[in-house]
Amino acid sequence: MKKILITGGAGFIGSHVVRLFVKKYPSYHVFNLDALTYAGNLENIIDIEKNPIILL
Repeated sequence: MKKILITGGAGFIGSHVVRLFVKKYPSYHVFNLDALTYAGNLENIIDIEKNPIILL
């Protein structure tokens, strides 16, 4: 299975990128790496965290 690594995926723009890749590549594993500093917020991706291809 192919893997996609997205850095900064809990930020405003990154969370939209994560959603796009989840929809566009449903057979891939999507890894989200975020330092959760001032811009990263897990609430930005709460709606997709239960998706089985998302690895937070």
